[in-house]
Amino acid sequence: MSKPATKNYLLLWDIDGTLVSTGKAGEVALEIAMQEAFQSTTDLSRIDFRGRTDTWIALQLFQQAGIEPTPNNLHDFKEAYLCELRRQLPLYKGKVHPGITGILEEARRRPECVNALLTGNLERGAQLKLEHYEVWHYFEFGAFADDSHLRNELGPVALRRAFEKTSFAFEPENVYVIGDTPHDIECGKVIGAKTIAVATGGYSRAELEAHQPTALFDDLSHPQTFFDLLGT
Repeated sequence: MSKPATKNYLLLWDIDGTLVSTGKAGEVALEIAMQEAFQSTTDLSRIDFRGRTDTWIALQLFQQAGIEPTPNNLHDFKEAYLCELRRQLPLYKGKVHPGITGILEEARRRPECVNALLTGNLERGAQLKLEHYEVWHYFEFGAFADDSHLRNELGPVALRRAFEKTSFAFEPENVYVIGDTPHDIECGKVIGAKTIAVATGGYSRAELEAHQPTALFDDLSHPQTFFDLLGT
């Protein structure tokens, strides 16, 4: 009798630029949140926020506007942002990137695979975005900007939650961090994971290649190629 398959592969997904793109919804929500919470006009174009956490972005906007980064101020900003994000998402023509739904569905079907999030989004922001694009239900857990403002600190959180949810200690060679920025690649390397870079966000193929990911794709429009990389 064959043994039941174990959950050997942990797939840790970035959101913006990897799973989906929201148009300008997220950026507009951040700027309006500063106006709503602090009556402050900010210039998000002065911040390279690609691959950063929402909390990190908030701290940069506070510095730009001369606002103290107190817990109360951060709370007020995040609440204003999440409220505005809900309003903005339907106003912009975003999309799920090519091949994503097929990969997520196939991974969910395979008992050896676990889909999870490793994202710079706040957890509630991640849910708003992915529910809007009808892919939230694919993810069992995740690590978010609520856990740390530093991207490189999120990988260990994701691994801890993976063990809590599955009671399975994933070997580093079977953990894959999938994202569209150098920050995704680097945070994967921190935990010894393999890294899959995809050039569907704000970075070119050459820029991503310079950070030496395990694999690099223009997009994920060919799901079988993705699973061939996993060896499943």
